[in-house]
Order: sequence, then structure tokens, then C-alpha cells
Amino acid sequence: MATANTTLKKPCSKCDKGGGIFTCDGCHQSFCRKHSEEHRQELAIQMDSIGQEHDILQRDINREGDTHPLLSRIDVWERESINKIQQAANQARADLNQLIKQTKQELKTTMGRLTNELQFSRESEDYTELDLKKWIDQLNELRQDLKQSINAYLEDDQRSVIHLIKVKNSQQSRSVTQPIRMFGQNSHINQNSTPVNSERFGKGDEQIKLSENDLVATYSEPKLSRFGIIFGVSQYSAGRHSIHFQIENRVNDNFFIGIVTFSQTVPSSIFSLASTVNGWWIGDYAVVFGVVQAGSNATEILKGDELTLTLDCDKRQIYLNHHRTKRTSQLSIDIQKCPFPWKLVVGLSCVRNSIRIIH
Repeated sequence: MATANTTLKKPCSKCDKGGGIFTCDGCHQSFCRKHSEEHRQELAIQMDSIGQEHDILQRDINREGDTHPLLSRIDVWERESINKIQQAANQARADLNQLIKQTKQELKTTMGRLTNELQFSRESEDYTELDLKKWIDQLNELRQDLKQSINAYLEDDQRSVIHLIKVKNSQQSRSVTQPIRMFGQNSHINQNSTPVNSERFGKGDEQIKLSENDLVATYSEPKLSRFGIIFGVSQYSAGRHSIHFQIENRVNDNFFIGIVTFSQTVPSSIFSLASTVNGWWIGDYAVVFGVVQAGSNATEILKGDELTLTLDCDKRQIYLNHHRTKRTSQLSIDIQKCPFPWKLVVGLSCVRNSIRIIH
């Protein structure tokens, strides 16, 4: 007797009729012949849609000229920052011009009084050698004041209203680009000493006489029994700079070389500079913030000796190198007590002691 071979067939998932003779490996559904063709056509339509989406995305990726919304914000920040810089520069120019005008007016007033005095004495023939010397000294002083007429410097305001911006990756904690730097920010750091070719002696005590284009300072006859003090004209706030000196004439060893904050005016002595002065009485001892340092080794100073003062603003240190003895001294500077910018200060303690800045 023959055995009937019967197989249980799944119905078509579309019409639920007849036997499902085709099974889709993707959705695992069974279809009759008619609906299997429709199912395949549906898959083909979805494939075309995916292809179109792919092409659109590829076009958008390759498209040039698209702008990110943040770019416009960066442009606004740049314009506002430039405007603030221009406003600050215009204000600085106006302030400097006002200071120049005021200083010149003061010089004109002083010159006017001297002119009247000279004219009156000449017409009345009422003058002696002492008067002539006084007028010569006054003219020299006015000439010196004219050279140094503007006692000003540029202050770097660390509390700038111009803030830096950065582009950050929202999904990561690190920056994806370098910070956008503020216009005018000084990021350059000198690794080696830069010789200072613009340094000269400037404002100082009247018993310090300058010569040779203000490169030589000599202690003349003092009107008061005290040290003579002279400042440099340059200011130092960043980098590493070297100033080269030569002992032009030596009567005794007491030559002071060091720094003070730039706003310091002429004092009655090195020690009245208080906490702003740092440097060395070369032949004897160091001075740190106006305090004499005990235990400093004495070094004899000879006529013709050369010395180099190095200002390392980045490390807040100064160095003094005595070339003949090959000795170098070092001091660390607290910028809270001696704030930037710094300037050179030289002290002479004996008549005819003289020092030269070498370029």
C-alpha cells in the first residue's frame, strides 16, 4: 500500500491563501508566487530610495561654500575685538598727546621765566660768574628735560576686555583646534639674550653729567653729600635682554647697577628706592628690595672693566657678569614688589666715577 507524502505548507503572508512556496531570508515570511514578485518589487523600491538618499548626502558633503552658524559668531567677535583695540589705541594716543602738550607747556613756562631773568640781567649788566654758571646749568637741565620730556610708558593691562574664544568638540573634552589668539597678543619668548642697542642714560640727579649721546654717566661735584643716581630710558617687560657696561673712570669701587620699576622717580639715594630696587654695589654687596645682603663677596673694580647686566623678564631674574673675573651673580625678582616694566638704575658714589653703556 502506497503512503501519501504530505508536507505542511505555510500560508502566504499577504493573501493567507494557498501555500507559501517562497520564503524570504530577510523577513522570514512566506509568499505565494504572485505576492513573492510584489515583495521583491517593494524591496527594489526601498533600494532606489536608499540610493537617492546616498546621492543627496554625498552631494551635501562635497558641496563647497556652506557656512557653519558658528562662523558668523566668530566674525562678530573679531569685529567687536578690533573695534575695542582701535578704541584703546585712540585713547592711548589722545592721552599721550595730552601729556606731550602739558609737558611742553611746563617747559615753555620755565623757559619764559629764564628768558626774562636773562634779559633783565643783561640790560642792567647785573650778573657775575656765579650767575653765568647757574644759567648754564639751568639751560643744560632744560635741554636734558627736553630730551626726556615725556616720562611715560605703556602699561600692559592683563584685565583686557578682549576675551579669547575657543572651538570645542561637544563630544570630547579636548580642543579640536588651537585657541584663536587675541589680536596683538605677544606669544614670542626670547630664548637667548637680546643685546639692548637703544639703551641710554636718561633722567637722574643733577650731579650726574651725561656725555657722548647719553652713553656715559659721570659723577660731578655733588651739591649734596649723597649718592648720584641715573636711570635708563628703556623699559623691559618680556624676554631676555643684556646691557653691556664699561668702567670709564674709577676713583673707588662703589658702582651700583640694577633695576627698579619704571614708574620710580629720582630718589634721595639708592636705599630710598625701598622695595623697588634690586642690584649690586659691584665692589661690595648685593641689594634686594632695598635691603643689603650680608655675606656678599667683594670684587675689586678696575678702570676698563666690562660688565653685563642681563634682565630675564620671563623668569623674573637678573644677572650681573664681571667679564675680567668671570663671576656671575644672580637675583630673583618679586614682581609684586618690583612690577613690570623694569628700567635700568645706576648709582655712583664718588666724584669722577664714570660708567659707559656699550652698544
